[in-house]
Formats: sequence, structure tokens, C-alpha cells
Amino acid sequence: MVSLMPQANSPSAPLRVVGLAKQYAGGRGVRNISFTVAPGSVTGFIGVNGAGKSTTLKCIMGLTSPDAGEIAIFGEPADFETRRQLGFLPEERGLAPRERARDAVAFHARLKGVARVEAYRRADELLERIGLGARRGARVGELSKGNAQRVQILCAIAHAPRLLILDEPFSGLDPVAQAEVQSLFDEYRAGGGAILFSTHAMAAAERLCDHVVIISDGRTVFEGAVAEAAAKAPHGVYVTCNDDGGLLAVASELGGEAQPFPGKIGEALRWRVLLPTHVAYPTLMRAMAERQLSVQGFEPIQADLEGAFWAFAAQKEAA
Repeated sequence: MVSLMPQANSPSAPLRVVGLAKQYAGGRGVRNISFTVAPGSVTGFIGVNGAGKSTTLKCIMGLTSPDAGEIAIFGEPADFETRRQLGFLPEERGLAPRERARDAVAFHARLKGVARVEAYRRADELLERIGLGARRGARVGELSKGNAQRVQILCAIAHAPRLLILDEPFSGLDPVAQAEVQSLFDEYRAGGGAILFSTHAMAAAERLCDHVVIISDGRTVFEGAVAEAAAKAPHGVYVTCNDDGGLLAVASELGGEAQPFPGKIGEALRWRVLLPTHVAYPTLMRAMAERQLSVQGFEPIQADLEGAFWAFAAQKEAA
């Protein structure tokens, strides 16, 4: 049976990033990213589109060079040799359509030093374990999107890396496939492996992770336990309304603040209305009704990771 046990144990943190900076033309990139992945942990890495998640992962994997900062892998500077201990699932899927599933998994294992016979043995067993044993000879281009995604995940895990870096690993997978892949990750973690899990899905991060790193505008704005992050969710309501001025006035009268989300739903704009803790939700509803505001949506902000996320994402850098 293929072991997903990491190749060796180490007291050092699997990954430590300090002061990472990388700027592209037009000002995009990251300015100050710092975080640590603890041994045996599942660390969520979250941020809105453009916050700098992909740039950070590319720097960690050596796909681009940072302008400043430090990256250490198991206590050693990140280089070709230390990166051999990593398994990486990129956001941009890169398997050749005509490559056969078995060959793809074995090839990636061999790239990380696994002998040929062992690499094919691992490929066969891993494909069997996620329900693709009968399709091991199929070309990647013949597989469904979800099955191709499973194969790419096996490519990242086949050499038993000590740290898995996963960018949206469940994209395109149905619930059954997600459960099968999750069982692989659970086994990997039980053996001492650590996972850095980049995602846009707050519910998935809250369910799967015990540690979370939130980035905004190229900076780390929070690092800590998921429960600690969720506890910072503000008191307020998500409101969809087509009377911007009226809602701003109501929020101000109640001592609160209304912050718009980008993009409208038809003619209506979605808002995050933050309220003082003594102002109950019905008070806001009555105030909007008295102003005869047309409200399409009213949803209290939950004390969970998603509720907290927007508060962290809205933080501005101190002057």
C-alpha cells in the first residue's frame, strides 16, 4: 500500500515566510506577507482576487523571484533541494491532454526522485484509491474536469512530500470526489504532513483548517486560529438595497457605518452595515422601513470565518 507518510520528520516549521514583497508593472503583487505553517497543521490561505495569494505561492515554489523577504522550508532557505520536499497543486492546471493518467502521476513522482518501478506502483495504487483504477490508461483530455482534477492532486502527493501546497484543490469536484480526496489529505496529515490550503471558499476553510492566514492588498492582516479569526466577526448586517443615500443616512443615525461591496445586483448594491453592539437588528430594519427603503436582502453577519473575513479585508494600512 502506498504510504502518504512524509519522508522525514523535522522540529522546524515546514514553511516560514517573512516580509515577502514582489511588485509587477501596474502595481500588482505583494508588499508585506509574513506567516508560518506549523508541523502537522492545515493552514488556510485566504484573500480576495488580486490580494496576492497566487504571487505568494509562486514565490514559495520558485516560479518567480521575490524582490524582498525570506522563505524558509523546514528551517532551510528555499532552493531547488528544499523545494523537492513540497507537493504543489497550482491554480492553473497543467497536465498535457494526451498524457495518460498513470504516466502523469508516475512522471511527477519521478521528478522528485522516486524510482521508476516504485513511481508506477504508487500511481496505480493511488488511482485505484480514488476510484480511477479502471481509467489509469485514459488520456487526461478524455477525463471529466473532476477526474482530471483528481489526477492532478495525485501528481502533487505521489512522492509523499513533507508539505502540500494546494491552490483551490476541490475546484470542479462533486461531493463524492471531494470526500475521496479529503480522505487522502486526512491520511497525509495523520502521518505528520502539513498543508497550506489556498481557497476563496470560507466555509471550506473553516471546516478543514485549524489555522488561517488572511491577506489583503498584498499584506498579511491576520494570522491565527480559525476560532480566533471567527470571533472577530463584527456586529452587523449584509443588506442589498437600491437607495444608497438612504441606507448611508440610516447607518449614520444609528451610529454605524455602511460599506459597499463591489458590483451591483441589477439596480441594487450589496452593503455591509456595521452597527454598535447595543443596536439590535430589528432596530435597523425599523429605521429602513421608516425611510421606506426598498430592501432586497437582509442577512445578519454570522460569527464565523466569512463574517470576520470582510472586516480583515477592509483594513487599511496604517500610515
